[in-house]
Amino acid sequence: MFVLLLLVGCKSTNKPTDTSNSSVQFFNNCPENGDCSLEILDNKSAKIEHDKFNNSYITLEESKSSLLMFKYERDEIQGTADSGYYEVIYLNIGELDQNMVLKDESLAEVDAIFGRICFCSRESTGYFPIRKGVLKLKKIKKNRFKVDFYFTVEDVPQFVKSISETFGIIN
Repeated sequence: MFVLLLLVGCKSTNKPTDTSNSSVQFFNNCPENGDCSLEILDNKSAKIEHDKFNNSYITLEESKSSLLMFKYERDEIQGTADSGYYEVIYLNIGELDQNMVLKDESLAEVDAIFGRICFCSRESTGYFPIRKGVLKLKKIKKNRFKVDFYFTVEDVPQFVKSISETFGIIN
């Protein structure tokens, strides 16, 4: 009885994520056996943090920028436990109305982050800064943008090495 009361009395303090200021768009240009999407979060930025075991994780913070979150989620392998796998790329964009070209170390201006989440070795899963690549973001018409991003992350296997998409912003 005590265990039951303990379980009922303990409830999560996690708040549900507010997605009212976000929009998700899906793309066809994606590695095999998976889905690719872009989520735009207004007034948010992503930051890499580390726990006491030096494992990396992402925190989302209030910001004046927009956060572009590209995600590749591989289809799960039938009959295989722990086959979940996804990669995510975060870009903190100050003003989407600006055209920009960033290369290599200047990718730090948008805090370019690559995440690889899977049941893999500890060294190859987590979140890593992207410091090799070229990012081009161009406004092509009102609320429509073109992003071309070619990048590599050293010492971490990756399926997604480029993003070349046109996306819209819903106001």
